[in-house]
Amino acid sequence: MADRLRGFVRDYWAGDRRGPGAQLLGAGLVPAEAAFRAAVAVRTAWYERARLPVPPVPVVSVGNLTVGGTGKTPVVRWLGDWFRERGARTAVVVRGYGRDEVALYRRWFGDGAVFVGADRNEGVRAAGACGCDLAVLDDGFQHRRVRRTLDILLVAAEDPVRVRLLPRGPYREPLAAARRATHVLVTRRTASRAAAAEWRERLSRIAPGNRVMGADMRMGGWRDLAGCPAAPPRGDVLAVCAVARPAAFAGGVAEMLPRARVELLAYPDHHDYTRRDVAELLARRGGRTIVCTAKDAVGLGAHPELSGLCLVAGFRVSLQPNASLSAALERLLPRAAGCGSR
Repeated sequence: MADRLRGFVRDYWAGDRRGPGAQLLGAGLVPAEAAFRAAVAVRTAWYERARLPVPPVPVVSVGNLTVGGTGKTPVVRWLGDWFRERGARTAVVVRGYGRDEVALYRRWFGDGAVFVGADRNEGVRAAGACGCDLAVLDDGFQHRRVRRTLDILLVAAEDPVRVRLLPRGPYREPLAAARRATHVLVTRRTASRAAAAEWRERLSRIAPGNRVMGADMRMGGWRDLAGCPAAPPRGDVLAVCAVARPAAFAGGVAEMLPRARVELLAYPDHHDYTRRDVAELLARRGGRTIVCTAKDAVGLGAHPELSGLCLVAGFRVSLQPNASLSAALERLLPRAAGCGSR
């Protein structure tokens, strides 16, 4: 019942639900959306006048306007790798809504580089105290208590064109909030290039003078649950995920395996996989390979009975060349490199 309700709300937010039920739900949520919009406006006005403390290290924030599904995690990894390759010791500061995401960051960057907690200012201070040269703030666009050097806003080309705020829609802020970002990145997974171009044009009009660029989120490469390179699966697959946009994951798997039939089994975002879930997977796979995301591999990898039966689909970020972003990132390196590579 709960899963069906979540699916109904997700489809309604995406505009895929029609009929009297959807109309009734939308009408009932109008007052709540209006109250939320007013609260956002008051909060925005307060922070526009607030004087925030200067953090001990430069902060690069990555965030979005909607509830999940824009590619924050792969972009955070891309930034972390970019800085580390150039000799900067980089921290990731995260709220920690899901243990899977925290564990994934620790796998990528190491335990000592990931700082978890509701007080992100404290996380940035701890990162500086530990000798990190800069901090990447995960899901930080609405967390305005932290003063940041760069504010990168992600907007998915798959996001609903009609902007409805919570709880009537998935948006946490109106599109006008893009004006406070230093850079806007339109990410694309399953949407057409034309749809992505329309989003870039729309955001350029809303935030004139801002740096709006594009990024393709493409799946590629295979690993086993232990993280070792693996050969692609043969035959049909069971795609399993607990992410904000499960259909996009299934579509990406289908692109990687054009001759395979892909069945999707989706769980709520940040789902903790139980023994019962694993039993369900083993019963449903029917000899097929189970395919999951890197985030799901954290939870599924804790179940040894899935060893050899599950593969992890890789993910990569392909950014459009952008001199503005490159220069902005490069400007952070002299301060970081001055402390030496560790």
